[in-house]
Amino acid sequence: MQTSLFVIGQNEIKRPMAPSFYRSFYYYHHCYRRYLRYRLPRLFGAVAVFALLIVMLICSANSRADQALVAVASNFNAPMQRIVAEFEAQSSHRITLTFGSSGKIYAQILNGAPYDAFFSADQDRPQRLESAGLTVATSRFTYATGRLALWANNSTAQVNNAEIIRAGNYNKLALANPTLAPYGQAAQQTLTHLGLAQPSQSHWVLGENIGQVYQFVKTNNADAGFVALAQIMTAGHIKDGTAWVVPSHYHQPILQDAVVLTRGSNNPALLAFMAYVKSAQAQAILNDFGYLTANTQSAPVASVNNTSTIKDDIAAIWLTLKLAATVTIILLFISTPIAWWLARSRSWLRGPVSALVTLPLILPPTVLGFYLLIAMGPSGPIGQLTQQLGIGLLPFTFWGLVIASVFYSLPFVVQPIQNAIVSMGDAPLEAAATLRASPWDTFCNVVLPQAKPGFFTAAILGFAHTIGEFGVILMIGGNIPEETRVVSVQIYDHVEALNYGHAHALSAIMIAFAFSVLLALNILNNKKANARLNIGI
Repeated sequence: MQTSLFVIGQNEIKRPMAPSFYRSFYYYHHCYRRYLRYRLPRLFGAVAVFALLIVMLICSANSRADQALVAVASNFNAPMQRIVAEFEAQSSHRITLTFGSSGKIYAQILNGAPYDAFFSADQDRPQRLESAGLTVATSRFTYATGRLALWANNSTAQVNNAEIIRAGNYNKLALANPTLAPYGQAAQQTLTHLGLAQPSQSHWVLGENIGQVYQFVKTNNADAGFVALAQIMTAGHIKDGTAWVVPSHYHQPILQDAVVLTRGSNNPALLAFMAYVKSAQAQAILNDFGYLTANTQSAPVASVNNTSTIKDDIAAIWLTLKLAATVTIILLFISTPIAWWLARSRSWLRGPVSALVTLPLILPPTVLGFYLLIAMGPSGPIGQLTQQLGIGLLPFTFWGLVIASVFYSLPFVVQPIQNAIVSMGDAPLEAAATLRASPWDTFCNVVLPQAKPGFFTAAILGFAHTIGEFGVILMIGGNIPEETRVVSVQIYDHVEALNYGHAHALSAIMIAFAFSVLLALNILNNKKANARLNIGI
């Protein structure tokens, strides 16, 4: 039978296959053209990106040699900024600064923080780092001797001696936490020397570092505070308010040591900067800010002792539970009408109000805490109102924490209730209206039973969120035992003091609590889903 060029079958014409040589040629030719058109540019692009990364790494290594990251105690902020500015004006090196309490920076270094050098507010912590082998041998030196001052931002207070403390004509006295900050320890020693430690202790407001103490007094939320003289002095003069420079024999010398960490051992920028700090120019800057000439042969300051006890932890837990319960009850009363209006209203204001209620979800806690601190301070509208009503100032009090927590946790309570009301639909409410039920009867007998899972979810979320607050609490409440020191702040203090045993215990409690909250929410959601299935929704 002769083979046809075409095979006809099932209404389809099939052409015979081309010889394998031509088929392979056209296939590879087609692949080559696609390679030239698409793949080759991509390959060149990948090579270019890789080369760019190599160049960036080389440039980064070169720039790393021209800069250094230096951790500095908060009290040395202003002098260090000026010293760095003078140093950079005279050299091609760049110095990046980070500030915090000496205890905080010390704990960060132990946990691998990438600092090249550490300027502490004491001698003890650099010595510990030296003993731990985290520093360059023989690099530690005393760069300054700090001076303590009792300062009031209000010039009419006339703080020129210790009589303001002795007379008791003040409400809040700010000082740095003695277990974390050397200046706080010096302030406590000064009060002990004057015999005023016990009488004044109920008025103490503890800042996490000397910088926060300055903030408390600057915003007039504390009547006076023990600050570093360098914070309030420029060119030998007090910048604002009035101050009493504490005699140096009232407390142990505040000898401040600096040390080069192992990461900065071969950094030319750091080595040049450390040499500049010892120069006459830098010493003159220190004198302008009230520091004394450092004496490297002086005896070291005694170590900061950890005075935290289990009693303090229990007090922090109880205060946290009391705060969370109070805030949750208040939030349920406030959030219910807001959620009802947002769920039922068709007003053009619904969008802006919803955004305003949701704002704390994305707003940094420190921003909210800062503006609440200003608003509730003596110069703020809320502070002026509370003073006129005879309530007094709210910052650094339990009720100040309550107000701040209500603002911060509001969306966590409003949204679950709003969603529950929306999911009800209009039918139950229309039926209640047909029966001429009053608004109160409708809420109690219709809305509340059907939206009950939403209310439970809102209460759990509001309670849990208040338990875990930190930033807002720290800004508004400071660190007052049994008044504003909640669990999150207590854990923070334990970590900075390297008291990891207490920190582990409290953290484990918080983890167990968080797990319980999530488990309860899952149970509620499952019950809600089963209820919908049973009624055929």
